[in-house]
Amino acid sequence: MVKIASVKASAHSCPFEGPIVRMGLGGNIKRDFVLVRVRADDGTEGIGEAHHGQNLTAMAEIIEKGLGSLIVGDDPFDSEGIWAKLSRQQVVTHGLGAGSVIGLSGIDNALWDLKGKLLGQPVYRLLGGSKRRTRAYAGGLSLGFKDPGELEKEVAQLMSEGYTAIKMRVGDTVKKDAERVGHIRKIFGDTLDIAVDAATRYTQLDLPEVIKYCEANRVYWLEEPFTPDNHIAYAELRKRTAIPIAAGENHYTRQAFRDLFEARAIVICQADPTKAGGLTELKKISDMAAAWHLHMAPHTSHSVLSAAVNAHLLSVIPNALIYEADVAKVNPFRTDLATEPFGVVNGYIEPKDAPGFGIQVNETVLKAYPAVPGPCYIPGK
Repeated sequence: MVKIASVKASAHSCPFEGPIVRMGLGGNIKRDFVLVRVRADDGTEGIGEAHHGQNLTAMAEIIEKGLGSLIVGDDPFDSEGIWAKLSRQQVVTHGLGAGSVIGLSGIDNALWDLKGKLLGQPVYRLLGGSKRRTRAYAGGLSLGFKDPGELEKEVAQLMSEGYTAIKMRVGDTVKKDAERVGHIRKIFGDTLDIAVDAATRYTQLDLPEVIKYCEANRVYWLEEPFTPDNHIAYAELRKRTAIPIAAGENHYTRQAFRDLFEARAIVICQADPTKAGGLTELKKISDMAAAWHLHMAPHTSHSVLSAAVNAHLLSVIPNALIYEADVAKVNPFRTDLATEPFGVVNGYIEPKDAPGFGIQVNETVLKAYPAVPGPCYIPGK
């Protein structure tokens, strides 16, 4: 029987030399990525992504030193047992700390890739599903706080690439948000689905005008209007509008999502496989959401690896709604990291048939982007 021989993590950054992408969190000055490698004693290696958590070098150390050392010698097929073990040792006994859960997420994703490679099967088959195409929307680090005319050009390019849905960044001022969303709706009409993401920057005092522009422009969903803990405001907002409310990329483990669902806070769940506990936990969250008749539109993080996890998950779950495509102009971890191309084609995504998640990394790309410590979002930029 194979056993886990090692767990390694490395942090990588791509600083931006051109215009900074501005959104509710501030200016985005670099792209960060944390790679996790879990190697079996027969030499087979699984790879996964952990979110950078705004502290990428610290996150890599948590994974390698704080978590990985606990599972060396374990059975790599025991995803449930490993998840429970790391949760007992590093999560529940010290609170639902984001760092520990993010680290666990990266390890769990790498374990699924490893299991698929050891068995010679794609992950969607290990989950009991089959290959399926899912519609994609243009999201990620794009469509930020720009002049409406600039946004119009960006959206036109995306539609020419086959996208029929986009996500605009809001949370600037409500007036400017309304002007930008209204302009795109007017120019492109009803053929385009427009979601908006406030990145937690609205308050309940903003709601009258926010609801007004969202309903007037038939917004596909309103994402993260409030901070993740403010379930009361989410529930109140749902009572005041028919616009679908989405959230979840900043919630961790099924327990947090249980509370979110019980509060009747959202109708679209956006759990992130690199944050919420990895694919093992995301499958549980998705099934729980289905029991509440909620849709899944998982948040895609920073590399082709998290993109692949979501493509496999959406092929399996019954409540799959849509896939988030990062369409940032600069992201080598999406465009160059995989040795073979993987991504959206004509507005749709589907998983690869190769074992595991089907992604092999280009080691040269990793070497070209060493870690740049510090946060990637700067307030006021």
